[in-house]
Amino acid sequence: MLPSFEELMDLALNEPDKLEKLRQIWVDETINNAPKLFQRRLRGLQFQIDMEREKASNPVSACVRISKMMHDGLANLQDVIKDSHQNEPRFHDSQQTLAAIIPFPTALPE
Repeated sequence: MLPSFEELMDLALNEPDKLEKLRQIWVDETINNAPKLFQRRLRGLQFQIDMEREKASNPVSACVRISKMMHDGLANLQDVIKDSHQNEPRFHDSQQTLAAIIPFPTALPE
């Protein structure tokens, strides 16, 4: 169970090293509990996040950098989705085949 906001705030103000240790433990647990298929990618993503945090001059800058990463990732995902829809075969009226519709009987014969 996560500590309350007040407890986390107290750690941030008075014991930031302890809070950082908890953060690392929670991140590791989250990645370890993910399906094996995703763990390597999650570790790579966490490495990128950690490097952005390290390069930042303060916590707000770190937040902005990580937010930019998320927005860039979303834009990339939108591009992939858009490209996949553009590559789908499209049927035009000239390509459609007409078929006869056979009605089903409304009642079973006696």
